[in-house]
Amino acid sequence: MKQAVIVCHRGASLMAPENTIASLEKAIDIGADVVEFDVRPSRDGILYVLHDAEVDRTTSGTGRIADMNSADIDALDAGSWFGPEFAGERVPRLDAFLDTCKGRIATYVEIKEGDPAEIRDMLAVRGMLEDAWTFSFDQAIRAEARAKVPDLKRMVLYMHVGSVDRAVAQDAQILEFHHDNVEEDLVARAKEAGLITQMFYAGDDRAVFEKAVRCGVEQMNIDHVDVFRSVERELMTPV
Repeated sequence: MKQAVIVCHRGASLMAPENTIASLEKAIDIGADVVEFDVRPSRDGILYVLHDAEVDRTTSGTGRIADMNSADIDALDAGSWFGPEFAGERVPRLDAFLDTCKGRIATYVEIKEGDPAEIRDMLAVRGMLEDAWTFSFDQAIRAEARAKVPDLKRMVLYMHVGSVDRAVAQDAQILEFHHDNVEEDLVARAKEAGLITQMFYAGDDRAVFEKAVRCGVEQMNIDHVDVFRSVERELMTPV
């Protein structure tokens, strides 16, 4: 049994404010293999790392990021909401975020809004394309990525495609399961088809993590890294 690849969801978001350089650094510190983060553009076309369409929840500002200019976004405090020690943390521009990742951690880019080709080129110019992949909940963005940037690896969700064969037909490289649809036979079938298997789970139920390990899921997109590694160690330790 091989240890799973750890994908830190929005960085180490339990230790630092999500989708910030601080959460990225914490993910690297705890030994994560990949950082997952979300991308959206400002009104003047600068790509930022931010999950929500509005800045209200995770910054000192209010309103839609798509209606804000980059100068205004750059002035926001994206850390104080999480804890006073993170006061002054900024909403990262994508270029700065990628520069911090380069040579240190692989990247999983969830495109909330934005041009997949621009993101692909930003990865390629930094020599990061080989260890990167993308996904979007927006069907149009998924289709655009498949058509325009076939060399940027893509992930699909089992809940969207409904079968391993359909994931292969969509030229995906990664198939992500959730705790309610991961099954050992599906994981095995996906691997046989040449897909990398991944599971997303934001909770900390040890039984869910145990199932993922027993199913042989190769990558875990999670928040509670310590709990998962504990379960994994228990199951991998010979009795």
